[in-house]
Amino acid sequence: MRLGDGKNMNVAHGWALCLAGSMAMAAGSPGVAQTEPTHKMEALIAMHDLRTSVSIGRYYLKQEALLAVRERLVRLGAEHGLGAGWNSASPYWRQAEEAVLEQVMSRIDAEFDSLQWLKPLWMELTRSEFSDEEIDALLAHFRSEVGRKQVRIVDHTVSTHVMMRLSFAGRLKEVPGADEERSRMQQLWNDEDREMRFSIEGAANAEGQRFALSPLGKKYLVTAVLKLTGLLSRRIEDLAAAVPGEVDAGIGRVQPLVEEFKHARG
Repeated sequence: MRLGDGKNMNVAHGWALCLAGSMAMAAGSPGVAQTEPTHKMEALIAMHDLRTSVSIGRYYLKQEALLAVRERLVRLGAEHGLGAGWNSASPYWRQAEEAVLEQVMSRIDAEFDSLQWLKPLWMELTRSEFSDEEIDALLAHFRSEVGRKQVRIVDHTVSTHVMMRLSFAGRLKEVPGADEERSRMQQLWNDEDREMRFSIEGAANAEGQRFALSPLGKKYLVTAVLKLTGLLSRRIEDLAAAVPGEVDAGIGRVQPLVEEFKHARG
């Protein structure tokens, strides 16, 4: 799976220079005693836009749902002796596939796409990693023009790592029926890649470079990359593992279509 239509995915910004060196520090970073009000953490989280990461997860989950539904329909045909005519060319098969897929994807929409599950985990992550003073500094910086760009860099870094985790594990496949989700994922990734870019040259971006190379800037990026990516990826993997069970639970709803197929076949 390639994003950006083959474009260079390297980002010309200060964080790219310090990320590798900072990774080694993250695993051993102690938690921070917290006193900051909840509304500050909510304001910090609200600055982020994880639509691209969500689209990547949804594409993968749609792929897994399609594969599971089609495999289950093959087994259903064998169980009922439906014969060679029970395949994707049959309108009864297609209706059955759509019915079960709709049920599975509705569950995924509710349990992943809204990201309501992520907020309490993200709040706890912020609480454990950043002091009240650090959150104040992050809010002040991210409300600036260059700070808003750097929030987009964080979002894009997270989405790229979510994609890499799936790609390197060989989990992404070209499955017919997931074309719409793939196109949306590609478009969002390309838009995000374009929107986050800015020049690091000149005095105008001195503040952005200063923050990117500061202990707090490096800490925030690494926290997002390692820990936020981990939360998203684990949720995607857990939902994917549950898909076959969801398909089995919903297969009973297609029994009328099986009977119609038998009747039409004669």
